[in-house]
Amino acid sequence: MSYPAQLLIYVPEVTNRLSYIMDLIVADLIGIPYTFTTDAEYFKSASGPKFSYAKAPVGDELFFECQNLLFETDIKYPPIPIAEHENLKGFFTVSERSTLPFDLFATAFYLVTCYAEYLPGRVDKFGRYRASQSMNYKAGFLEEPMVNMYAEYLKKVLRSRYNGLSFPERRFTYIPTFDVDMAFCYRGKGFQRNFGGAIRDLVMNDFKSFTDRFLVLFRGKKDPFDTFDYLLEVCERDGHRPVFFFLMADLSRYDKCVPHTYEPYREIIRRVAAKADVGIHLSYQSHKHNKIEKEEISRLEDIIGKSVTLNRFHYLRFDTPRSQIRVIDYGITDDYSMGYGPHPGFRAGICTPYYLFNLYTNTRENIRIHPIAFMDSTLIQYKKMNYRQGLERIRKIVNSVKEVNGTCYALWHNDTFIERKQYRGWRNVFETISRETAQWMKS
Repeated sequence: MSYPAQLLIYVPEVTNRLSYIMDLIVADLIGIPYTFTTDAEYFKSASGPKFSYAKAPVGDELFFECQNLLFETDIKYPPIPIAEHENLKGFFTVSERSTLPFDLFATAFYLVTCYAEYLPGRVDKFGRYRASQSMNYKAGFLEEPMVNMYAEYLKKVLRSRYNGLSFPERRFTYIPTFDVDMAFCYRGKGFQRNFGGAIRDLVMNDFKSFTDRFLVLFRGKKDPFDTFDYLLEVCERDGHRPVFFFLMADLSRYDKCVPHTYEPYREIIRRVAAKADVGIHLSYQSHKHNKIEKEEISRLEDIIGKSVTLNRFHYLRFDTPRSQIRVIDYGITDDYSMGYGPHPGFRAGICTPYYLFNLYTNTRENIRIHPIAFMDSTLIQYKKMNYRQGLERIRKIVNSVKEVNGTCYALWHNDTFIERKQYRGWRNVFETISRETAQWMKS
């Protein structure tokens, strides 16, 4: 039997939270329109594809028992026991009458909104929310896009119930992104910084760096961090459209970039902008300082000659949702910061772009979040992995995105590809992932 591509959902009441998560899972991830009804008799008489999300079933329909989260307006500590079903894990357990032993939609909402980050908790030395406090970390699925997996499960049970129901095809996508914290290792840093660096090289018996510094500064050798032509070449070869985020900060302890006025740096930005998307890498010191954020965005706009709408916070240092909401006023429409520094995986439990939901006002904000799947420095610096171990871990994460036809946002740094010390072999990782994902996208 063929069914119209319209889903009817019975709910006890319609709320902003409920509408938001149904828009995300049903309209976006599953890809079919839906309508709510609070009329039980109308729902009973409807013959098309439908399910109920309520405290009790209306009849013998496909039934998902709800908890209270999506019908509340406040923020509080909810009891969150963990339940499992097949390859899924979720919170907010429900009775055996339900299709799942947990509230799928409440769990998805809890994950995507980063609900736990609104509650008091410990931060790391950089003032960042700790991954170890998140429920997806505690439940052991941080490296799985659980919200996307919920959508796939929902499609499966709807198909089983309504044999003629079809869904639009989603395709796996890989998007390499690059944070440019330091465009140059030696160039543009002035006499004092280079003199101090040379002394440090000698003290550490790092004669390779000492020699490189001299050759770059006085003999015209290419700076080792200037890997931009290589990165663009690999992305172009494999058909990927990259995104570069450039730091426009004044020099500080955690913002060690070259001056934004340094012409070779400005020329690199313009050259990259001709072949890739470019965004601002809002600095560590700009955190909670509106004037600094606005100034840094203005600096990048002056260089590329157009408005800047993409952002990633340096050190992935942000407060949900205040940081994202604040930059909307400066023209930012898309943020690429949703991830953890010390851990790979899906901070919001999802591998698809989505709009931010503000729990303080219970409204959707006009900024899209692009969640990070993995970051090179997480594996190299925090996890102390060599390139072989890193490649294995990345492949596993990328494959989890591929299985749900999601979007894999990779976070790389231009200075990762110098092929020295702990970075040796990482060009191979970058090229392998780029090539493999390109083949998957074509298949």
